[in-house]
Amino acid sequence: MIVTAGLLYLGLFALAASMDRHRRVISGPWQQPAVTPLLAPAGWCLLALSLFSIAPLWQGGVGLVSWCGLLPLIGGIIMLGLTYRPAWLQPGLVVACLFILAGIVLRV
Repeated sequence: MIVTAGLLYLGLFALAASMDRHRRVISGPWQQPAVTPLLAPAGWCLLALSLFSIAPLWQGGVGLVSWCGLLPLIGGIIMLGLTYRPAWLQPGLVVACLFILAGIVLRV
């Protein structure tokens, strides 16, 4: 589930960074013209990957329900970060990557 949370964060961040109004608030290398068109497809792929990463842990319905519970939680974190502290979202990318690595190593 840790891997799923990290992938959801990365996916939702990529989707938020692909939008013009959020891209102005979030500074970073994703503002380059070559990267901008790739953010939305990458975000959707990361969201799909997060769904597929939780499916083997719990067969069928429990994994889907857990993913549906994590989605608004991580989305709320991104939304509140964009609203109040946009600078805190970038360290969240590092934390999400560490979550993914820890989940892969610990197989959680």
